[in-house]
Order: sequence, then structure tokens, then C-alpha cells
Amino acid sequence: MPNVEKTPRQTVRVEKDLWAKAGAAVGERNRGAVIRDFLRWLTHETDELPERPPKDKPNSAVSSKGGES
Repeated sequence: MPNVEKTPRQTVRVEKDLWAKAGAAVGERNRGAVIRDFLRWLTHETDELPERPPKDKPNSAVSSKGGES
């Protein structure tokens, strides 16, 4: 099948300002990866929490194994 994604797309409702702050903190295209990493921690697939960017540097890139959103 053409255009079949590796993982199915999920929908989550998030306040616009919170979504924007998350994008500023981890990068606009990295939010999904951080969310997936958090879900892996939450469900005990890993004991490693996603790295949290420094409070004084909201635009810092955060490394993540999950790929882009």
C-alpha cells in the first residue's frame, strides 16, 4: 500500500500555548519523539525519562531516539 506510515497517527488535544512552548523547548519537529519517549517511560518499556531542556534555554535541542513527529 502506498503512503503507509510506520506507526499509525494518533490525535491528542493540547492547549495551543502549551504546544507552542513544547515546540520552542524541543524543536517544532521533535515534539512527537519526546512524547513517544515519555510514553515508553510511562509504560515501563524504559527507565530513561526524556531529557528535559534547561529552563533558561527553551530553544535547546533535545536528543531523542524516537524520530520526528
